[in-house]
Amino acid sequence: MTVAKPVLRRDLVALLAVAAAIGLMVAYRHVYVEPRAWGALCLDLAQAPLACQPRAVLLWLQHWQLWGAVAMGLGIWAFVGAPFPVRAAAVAMGVIAVLNFNATWGMVGAALGGWAWVEASARAARPAAPSGRTGRGATP
Repeated sequence: MTVAKPVLRRDLVALLAVAAAIGLMVAYRHVYVEPRAWGALCLDLAQAPLACQPRAVLLWLQHWQLWGAVAMGLGIWAFVGAPFPVRAAAVAMGVIAVLNFNATWGMVGAALGGWAWVEASARAARPAAPSGRTGRGATP
C-alpha cells in the first residue's frame, strides 16, 4: 500500500507540532514549575516575578483537572469526526495532561485522538473502489 505524499506531509507536520507542544511544556515545567525555589518565590503573586502568573494558571488548571478535561473533550471530538488539526491537538493535549498529573482523562483524550488520527490516515491511503458493483455476485 502506498500513501499519498500530501497525507505523509500532513502527518509529519502534525507530528512535529505535537512534539513541539510537548517539548515546550516539558521545558516550562522543568524551568518554572518543578524547582522549589520558584514555589517559594511565587507564594505572593502580587510581588512575584512575571513568570509566576502563567505558573499559577498552569497549577490551577492542574488542580481542577482541566488539562485532562480539555484533552478528553478534544479526543471525543476527534473520535466522532473532527477535522485533522483537532486529532493532532487531542494527542498533544492528552500527553500534556499526563505531564500535568491529569493522567486518567489525558490518556483517554490522547488515545481517542490517536485512534482517530491513524484511522483517518489509513482511510486516506486506501485506494478508491472501482466504479460499478463489486463483491460477491457482481457481474462485470
